[in-house]
Amino acid sequence: MASIVGRLLDGRLRMRHLLLMQAVAEHGSLSGAASALSVTQPHVTRTLQELEAAVGSPMFERHSKGVRLTPEGEIFVRYAVSVINTLKLAGERLEEHASGAPTRVVRVGVNLATVHALLPEAILRFKERSPLVTISLVEEYQGALGSMLERNELDMIVARIPSERSAENQYLRLYDDPLVLVVRAGHPAAEGDVPLRDLMGYPWILPAYTSVFRNEIDAFLLAQGLGQPRDLIESSTITATRPILCRIDAMAVLPMSLVVGDPDLVALPVEADTVPRAIGVTIRGGEVRDPVLEDFIACVASVGREFEGLSRNAHG
Repeated sequence: MASIVGRLLDGRLRMRHLLLMQAVAEHGSLSGAASALSVTQPHVTRTLQELEAAVGSPMFERHSKGVRLTPEGEIFVRYAVSVINTLKLAGERLEEHASGAPTRVVRVGVNLATVHALLPEAILRFKERSPLVTISLVEEYQGALGSMLERNELDMIVARIPSERSAENQYLRLYDDPLVLVVRAGHPAAEGDVPLRDLMGYPWILPAYTSVFRNEIDAFLLAQGLGQPRDLIESSTITATRPILCRIDAMAVLPMSLVVGDPDLVALPVEADTVPRAIGVTIRGGEVRDPVLEDFIACVASVGREFEGLSRNAHG
């Protein structure tokens, strides 16, 4: 009997199988997939049976409201979506080449720690020598960025390097940017070394529960024998956090890079040491063979080395 790899590469697997797998996973039903692909439901059923015969395992299991992925289906759809997105990129590159005026797009996943400090300078330097390359920034939570990179919806991530690293990714550490407790200039807590327990009565601004860092901040407070702040605002954007922080006597947990050089904010000597400190670049796979992407990574790394020096100075 042929191996699974052999069956997937012997010609029986076609693009329609991958597109079907993506559509059923997205819509959660065979009828929804049929409508999205403009085919009949019997066609969907037949194509799914062909796919399951090639893989040798069921891809979905039925339930009262439709279908759900089996463990084998979850594995397969992850790679199916990556293949589809890769082929889309190949088509775009070919169309650009045929037009005679190629315009490259570098898709970069970012989060709060990098989008306001590291990336603007890196983009400006890169655009000085590659003005026709479009840099597309996608700001999301860490977990969402990792999933997008896995599906080949991003070329790279510039954010905190996660504690649990994927063997399928390559990581380039740039500098440390710890999360610190921040108040406005003139806040009573900024005038002395106030115990963390005594700060719990103030309003707190923390990332939303959907952020992985919220769990780690909660773990930090728990390790100090403290619970959740009772007066709480959830915000994962500095656009909303900073104006609130500057107007009231509140506490916020922010990357150190957002505080250094800001005369209106003060970092207290309290560091959330349960949260990963390292900022870096994450790419999927091994060696980068795309010269445009390689050049942009070099710009990010150059700015990152400068930030490393600033980080060391900030910590004395």
